[in-house]
Formats: sequence, structure tokens, C-alpha cells
Amino acid sequence: MRSSKAILTALLILLSAALVPKGATDVDAANDFPRVQAIPIQDDAVSFRVDGKQVLRYNAGHGMFRPYLFPVIGPSGRHVTRMGHPHDPKGHRHHYSLWVAHHDINGADFWSDRDTPGKQMHRNILAIEDGPDSAAIRVHILWVAPDGEELLSEERTYRLTELGDGERLIDIHLALSPADGPVTFGPTPFGLAAVRVAKTMTVNDGGGRIESSGGAVGEKAIFWKPAEWCDYSGQAAPGEINGVTLMSHPSNTNQPPDWHVRSDGWMGACFSREREFVLEAKKTLALRYALYVHRGDAHEAKVAERYAEFAASEFKACEK
Repeated sequence: MRSSKAILTALLILLSAALVPKGATDVDAANDFPRVQAIPIQDDAVSFRVDGKQVLRYNAGHGMFRPYLFPVIGPSGRHVTRMGHPHDPKGHRHHYSLWVAHHDINGADFWSDRDTPGKQMHRNILAIEDGPDSAAIRVHILWVAPDGEELLSEERTYRLTELGDGERLIDIHLALSPADGPVTFGPTPFGLAAVRVAKTMTVNDGGGRIESSGGAVGEKAIFWKPAEWCDYSGQAAPGEINGVTLMSHPSNTNQPPDWHVRSDGWMGACFSREREFVLEAKKTLALRYALYVHRGDAHEAKVAERYAEFAASEFKACEK
């Protein structure tokens, strides 16, 4: 006859088994594990990590002129963007890797770092999300003119989605609302979304390649021409080509944008290059961009197909 202790042990085993949901396994638990995480760190920064390794970082510390994303790590395991111009670090220090800015909002300069520019002031992280394939943050940003006037209140969402083989998509959603009266985005080729690539990927320093959705190749063919996306590719590691594609969603105002590109390593999607755009009071301007970080050049990475997927997708909010 079994002892009382043995009977009790058997009953506990049976009870534990009954409490496990039907179909739950160790494999399910592994699949649900948040491989992609957004981890807040010091100085209002957030580290995006895949399998514990940082591949992207949101920077927004005290005293900064604007938030930006750096580093951006490519499939090679190395940087695919950089801070500043490789040959003019002082004059172009405002080129912050992957950033959002505009040269003329109600006459205030939110693009450069010189003199007395306007500031995008990070206020709070409103929501944060981890997941098996993607992680996201939603942040509150105030656009403040040099005289201290608040012009825009923005909720910005960054979502990093792991695509496999070291490739990933950085989805950027802007929701801009006037703080008081109407806000005018003046005519300028500088703004809104821009990226500066690693020095070794540039045309001038690394023999890189610029290509747009219209099939144009090179600075001269793409400069100030409309396109749905623009791609910059080149050597990110010895003998290893990586690329970044800046995409503008078809739902955006003034779509497709004109492109400001340079062989020295930067490209930007122009929002209001030739004419002003007025955002009326109590209205919200929603814009969506993405950076596709990939292996190979635009053709090898099938950028056109990736853009079609992005264009057909709906914005996935970060509510948690």
C-alpha cells in the first residue's frame, strides 16, 4: 500500500497537469518570449535589443536640440549610420544619424544647431512594448521656438521589427498638433525625415550607390525628384554590402516627396520643398516613414517588394 506521502505527491502532479493550458508547451513559451525589447536606460534614452544585443538606440537627453536614433546596426553587425558629416563635423553636426527635423516652422529653424535653433524637447515616454518580433515606444515631444513659444505638441512612435537574417524595419509615426494657433511649415528642402549613412557606405568615400523608386541612380538623377523611397547602400564591413532604404508612406501629405540626396552620405524626404503647408489649429498631421535596414543593394534586398508591404500595412500603435 502506498504511503500517504506518495499519494499526496501523485495528487499534486495530477493537479499541476490539470492547471497547464491545453496545448501549452516549452516551445510555445519560447515563441512568446520577447526577443525584441525596448529597454529604458539613463538620460531619457531607450535601447532596442534583439536577443539581448543593442541594434538601435533612441537618444533624447537634457540639452539636446532634438531626439535621434543612433546607433543603427546593420546585418553585418556594424553601424550603417553615423553622427555628422565625415569631412565637416562642425558645420554638419546636426546630421544626427536618423532624425526628424524641419528648417522653417513659423519662421523658426528646427533643423540646424547653429545660432539659436528651435528645440524638440522630449517630455515623456508614454508607452513601451516588447514582443517576439517587434518592440516599440511612444514618446511626447514639444517643438519649442527660440523665444520659448510652444509651436507643436507631438506623439511619436518608433517600432523596430526584426525581419530575419539581421534585417529590420524601423517604423516612424509622427502625430503633430499645433500647441495654439495654426502652424506653417515653410518652403525648404530640409525636413522632415533624414538619414546619414556610415562613411564607408557613401558614394564619395566608399563607392556606395544611391537609388530611388523611379529607377534613378546617383545624386544628379535623384536630387529634388519625387520618389516613394530612396536607398543608400555600400560596404558596412570588409567586402560586405549593407543598405538603408528611407520610405515615405503613401498616406502622407505631399506624397511622393522630393528627395534631397548627396553623394557624401545623406538623404532626406522633403515635406514642403517648394510651397508652404499650413496645419490648422486643433488639427493633427499624421505622417509615417520607415527605414529598411538590409543586406546587399536595393535590387538584392528586393526593396520595391518591401516598400509594397510597408505601403499596404496599417500603422501599429504602441498602447502598452
